[in-house]
Amino acid sequence: MKMTPIKSYSSLDKVINFHFYWLKRNDQNYSSKIIKFLKEDMTIITLSLIWLNKKMRDVSQFQSNRYFLDTLNIDSLPSPNELNSFLKDNQLKDLFYLSKKNLDFDNYGNLKIIGLDILKKFYKHTSIINASKKQWGDDKKNFYNKNGYVVIPDVMTSSECDNYRKLILNIAHDEKINGEGYFYGFNNKFQRIYNLINKSQKLGELLTLPIVSLIMNDLFDRDTLHDKYVLSSWHANIVPPEGKEQKFHLDAAVPNPIPPWIIRANINFIVEDHNEENGATVCLPGSHKFLRKPTKSDEKKYENKFKKMIAPKGSMIIWSGHLWHKSGANNTTTERAALLACFAASHLIEMALEENHPLIIDRNNLEYFSEDLKKLLLFDHGIKQGAMIKSKYFKK
Repeated sequence: MKMTPIKSYSSLDKVINFHFYWLKRNDQNYSSKIIKFLKEDMTIITLSLIWLNKKMRDVSQFQSNRYFLDTLNIDSLPSPNELNSFLKDNQLKDLFYLSKKNLDFDNYGNLKIIGLDILKKFYKHTSIINASKKQWGDDKKNFYNKNGYVVIPDVMTSSECDNYRKLILNIAHDEKINGEGYFYGFNNKFQRIYNLINKSQKLGELLTLPIVSLIMNDLFDRDTLHDKYVLSSWHANIVPPEGKEQKFHLDAAVPNPIPPWIIRANINFIVEDHNEENGATVCLPGSHKFLRKPTKSDEKKYENKFKKMIAPKGSMIIWSGHLWHKSGANNTTTERAALLACFAASHLIEMALEENHPLIIDRNNLEYFSEDLKKLLLFDHGIKQGAMIKSKYFKK
């Protein structure tokens, strides 16, 4: 049986939890002896290696890996010899013969069959495979790789979009009348609502949709079992009626030349049609491969190749952080709202924030820190105007 392996410690933790849920249900009617065996540490270690598509000898790679140990909730790992000795125990094979499945492989073979069956049920249970994979097929991937963006339709229902749009505008209105809103752009009429995680529980749920997790894990994939990406920001953007187009930029705040590996990827959740007239984002298809920031002369040089990211209500647009883009002009008489999620490669956080100082430092000690020290520890980073405002719509 061939199955997509688990690619991160976080996913492994979910599969292990599902494993115990699966044992508790016991739809397969295993005996109490088999259930006990399937809960043993050595069994969980073996199954975890199977789920990660590793060999038994690879257990030595994880001997001092606290992430793997913490995920399995154990203090230490056996040696490859100890693990192999456990798997050769004749009593284990006798246990499997007690089951209705009457498995006739060796102990490792029996465990592999069970492990892959659990993984198959896990994928089905969590809905990661199936519909999401159809939405993110080779045609979408190829378009994204060539152009630096792609539209994924039918992510939200029409009624969901209406509710999200209404919620965004309500929060924006409250921040505006309270004098706490953030405005920018031409005539200072564009409004941005920061820190949506703290302002709406429902909006936060969009970030972990199966289709979002599937695509982001694919885009940020690299040879590591750590989480591949983290949330950089989650905000709403409102382009006012007659709002002018903005300047070209890219969302990778690093010096030229831009590195070829992914730094950031964005998702625009389309809660109303983005069309030619209402300020759809303008981009230069393929510019994500230039690996440099746009200049003033580029606006003139490439003006005949610009394209608007037209997308229907209920879809989402994904674009590379390397892609040159800007807000388009809103030539209508109504505001155009959008939800913007920005994700970043997780290794950037490890480099910049290996220790999460704002979380781990005792608040009682802060009064003894100079402003320069607090700045060094990122205590003020990311606190934009309006970000700290509480919202009465959080649970609505």
